[in-house]
Amino acid sequence: MIAAKELLAKHKPAVIGGALALVLLSWLCWYFSDRQVIKRQLTALTWDLGKASRQESTMETALKMRDVKAALAESCCTLIVPERSRQAESAERDLAVMYLMHYRDRYETLTLSFDEMEIDFPAKGEAAVRSQARLRRQAGPEQSAAETTAPVLISLKKQDGDWKLTQAEVAEALIGDDLRR
Repeated sequence: MIAAKELLAKHKPAVIGGALALVLLSWLCWYFSDRQVIKRQLTALTWDLGKASRQESTMETALKMRDVKAALAESCCTLIVPERSRQAESAERDLAVMYLMHYRDRYETLTLSFDEMEIDFPAKGEAAVRSQARLRRQAGPEQSAAETTAPVLISLKKQDGDWKLTQAEVAEALIGDDLRR
């Protein structure tokens, strides 16, 4: 017992350094795990359109949508709306971004966020994310904002080391135009 204390006293900096290195290594493994990378990526895709940026040009809006375009798979991205029995495939990422820009321009305020993300890995290089999407939109300054929460199912594939969105199954409430009547 005394020999162990003496040994610990002699090598105290090495023991502390080793413990800190172990903690840092554990944190890095957790931080860069696929699950955490996907969570950060989807959180980064959430966006907020306020009144001040409503006056932005189409080019400024397109530049802001670069992150969305980068998150989409190059080959194809499928949008499924079960209530409408609709499945739309967009062969081009640019077309998907144009649709998002059009949708975004219809509202004075538009906010999207993902809550309660559950991430599964059904196969190597594939991920399925179940989440609650919270959409807050306001058509005009005279109208009150409407908030919609609905489940979404997002499929991702790992391409060139990055997770790319290949499919999204969304509820009609999230893409419906129930505010403009």
